[in-house]
Amino acid sequence: MTEQKFPITGAYESMFGTKEEETESFLPSILPLKLNKQLIHSVMERAKKEKKWVLVFVIGTKPCFYKFYGSIVAANKAGMPNFIINSNQHYDDVLTRGLTEFSLQSQVACNLAIRGNLAQKSAELLMKVSWLAKYLKQHWPAVTVVPVVLGDTIMTAIVPAAWMFSRNEKAIQVEAGLRSMAPEVMKRYKHVDIETFIDQQFYGKWLLLRNEPFPEQWDTYTSAAGSEYLFAPVELNKEHLVREGYLEKNIWVVGGVVVDALELKRKEKSEKSVFDVYPQLEKDRWLRVDIHRRENLTPRRFKSIIGAVEGLVKKGYNVNFIEMSATRDALDYYKMRGIMNNLKKYKNYLHTSVWPEYSNVIEFFESKNCMAALTDSGGVQEELNLIGKACLTCRLSTDRPETVFNAKSNVLVPPISSDYIVRVIEHITKHDSLIKKLESGKKLYGRNVGKKVVSILSGLMKKGERPFKWSHEVLGLWKEKTRGIEYL
Repeated sequence: MTEQKFPITGAYESMFGTKEEETESFLPSILPLKLNKQLIHSVMERAKKEKKWVLVFVIGTKPCFYKFYGSIVAANKAGMPNFIINSNQHYDDVLTRGLTEFSLQSQVACNLAIRGNLAQKSAELLMKVSWLAKYLKQHWPAVTVVPVVLGDTIMTAIVPAAWMFSRNEKAIQVEAGLRSMAPEVMKRYKHVDIETFIDQQFYGKWLLLRNEPFPEQWDTYTSAAGSEYLFAPVELNKEHLVREGYLEKNIWVVGGVVVDALELKRKEKSEKSVFDVYPQLEKDRWLRVDIHRRENLTPRRFKSIIGAVEGLVKKGYNVNFIEMSATRDALDYYKMRGIMNNLKKYKNYLHTSVWPEYSNVIEFFESKNCMAALTDSGGVQEELNLIGKACLTCRLSTDRPETVFNAKSNVLVPPISSDYIVRVIEHITKHDSLIKKLESGKKLYGRNVGKKVVSILSGLMKKGERPFKWSHEVLGLWKEKTRGIEYL
């Protein structure tokens, strides 16, 4: 594979593909992957000499850089051979700042340079990762190489499949068992008052509702099927996996992977404070709004969210609206950018692009100037639980339901209508006791998660475990010296 400089285009294209008209050409143009052969050779030879596994950390999206930080540092400290595969589906400076912020550049061994929509990305991933898997097998046939995938991105789903089909080895899924649930009261929201609606989220019945977020629920569910070892954030995630038939002995509850980077950034000060970047935020308390889920870009939901932002600003709330890649395109598609431009005349409204530095996000969340976040992000639900700030999740369901009914640090604010969103937020912010409950919720996601993950993997490696077993091995019937026919 040859090296090539990759063109820089808009962030929307880097996430969702271009909107070019379809042609009759069957295959889209595909960029070549790029290898750091010197790094790969060094890591693989070391693993061969020391008879250790190689962990391959698979990074796909902006949050992956900081979510994998703790595990990569722990692997380095433990002397576990490892390198990074970067999908490069995000390739502008804003969405890839984590490479430099967490000093990961030197460990990137493969740049996949995937592009296009979800279907093209999936196809490219399958082909390119299969090629890499075979390349490593050809040159180092005796070395066990295990991809470590994270959460619920398209990488999380496709990489384990490509690896399993090419090498007869499964992957490791961190953040396994994320299954969306919805409070039963969501179906009855019209027939209950706001106080009851929130109370029933905390204490009422919840239902599995796994069709959203899309495609993330498909990603995480599929990933588990291609992974031998599963690391769950909380006990609820383990319960989901056990119910689905995964071996309990291959599941560990370790906490939330965001905690290591979060702890680092709580101690480290960024070179430039967020309040120097955005001085407006230093006055009063602000509601930070970030929306990007595909389901929230559907007509009624998106128009309800934008209408609610407008309503909150006009009611005097300080609102910082983060224009993410997906929201940027939706604003233009629905011809609603004029609404946001008109809001810019209000002193209590701040419209910004995505903040490149994770440290700035944490600095703001920890400050007295952060009142709460209105978000559809899964990671933010975890971060605010750990920091002790109110999280208002703008979704009909959540894959972090434990933050609602266990910690009570989070409330679902469904994007049903602009009026309903505003009414729920007004109710929460006008009741000090409720805000205090959200801010004092039980911390769920532990500490030193990366160290726990690597410690468990080191133990498995020392015991001679392998990341793939046939049924006769799982049942303890017999063991064979060779793996059998390998479909390479």
